[in-house]
Amino acid sequence: MSGLRLETVKRIELFNEGKDVSLAVLLFQYGRYLLISSSQPGGQPANLQGIWNNKLAAPWDGKYTININTEMNYWPAEVTNLSETHQPLFEMVKELSVTGRETARTMYGCNGWVAHHNTDIWRATGPVDKAFYGTWPMGGAWLTTHLWQHYLYSGDKLFLSEAYPALKGAADFYLII
Repeated sequence: MSGLRLETVKRIELFNEGKDVSLAVLLFQYGRYLLISSSQPGGQPANLQGIWNNKLAAPWDGKYTININTEMNYWPAEVTNLSETHQPLFEMVKELSVTGRETARTMYGCNGWVAHHNTDIWRATGPVDKAFYGTWPMGGAWLTTHLWQHYLYSGDKLFLSEAYPALKGAADFYLII
């Protein structure tokens, strides 16, 4: 059954009954579209709203929640052949590895770099908001898995050599903790 002219709610009902399997294909391509639209080389990485925020004060301040949300935005990048959409995230990780050195040294007396659960366009790396979730020093390390995944998919040794300082710095932080 073709659901091309049906409302989304009806298509979901049909999908749940096994009658509109093309909805999965459509949603897969829609997900690719969202990443392509919100993350291009030379721009900022995709945040929780992508580029579709219509408010002066964006939900969650328009920040990057790096305790899973930002990572999830980019999980499809390599596996769906959209490596170029990863570039803004890679640039952010590189910048966080610089600002995060001071946070690692000042807060923890550690080498390497750290980023907590949230950052912004100024690449803040210290805890923000409430202590029980703000003091979560795993954001930087988790983000670096995207660098490694890109290398695994591309085999690009030049990329790996450029990403190595951020990877090593994230690991160095945990060697001292």
